[in-house]
Amino acid sequence: MNFTSLKKNTALKFNQKELKKIVKSNRQKPEKIETIGVLASSRLFGSYDISRNLSQKLNKPHKNLEIIIFENLKDDFVTQHYNTFSEKDFGMFAKPKAQNLIDFINTKYDLLINYCHPESVFGNAVTIRSQSNFKVSFANEEFMDLYDFTIEVDANKVDIFNDELAKYLQILELI
Repeated sequence: MNFTSLKKNTALKFNQKELKKIVKSNRQKPEKIETIGVLASSRLFGSYDISRNLSQKLNKPHKNLEIIIFENLKDDFVTQHYNTFSEKDFGMFAKPKAQNLIDFINTKYDLLINYCHPESVFGNAVTIRSQSNFKVSFANEEFMDLYDFTIEVDANKVDIFNDELAKYLQILELI
């Protein structure tokens, strides 16, 4: 087993252990959503401008969105224009090492949206560690307790996800 595999396995163990401890009642639902943390994969972001679409759907200015991209593809455009992190920015048991990642995790956003694939070990580790009040993502049975709200659409159907998210946040009177 190489070091990368060991790091990923310890991150997976961290995720499984922390999922058992999650109690949703400890998080308070925000009265209104103003600040939004967005976690996405470079595979998705390279072909889709999440920030523009999301800001239009939720009727929030770009300045209210903080985007961090999990860089699983080396993409110069993404690294030049967005906050990124990779597997290298984690230590054992998914402990973040990079300051931008630590800052993102420690910021208490009103809403955290995880666009990463549900099986993304490091995307899930960021979500578990996040101090955000309200967390949403694509539906995945294994991680249902991690999120306050999940949407049952394919992980590559971002437009549909954003439409549904906006609709339900309006119903909940959060936007």
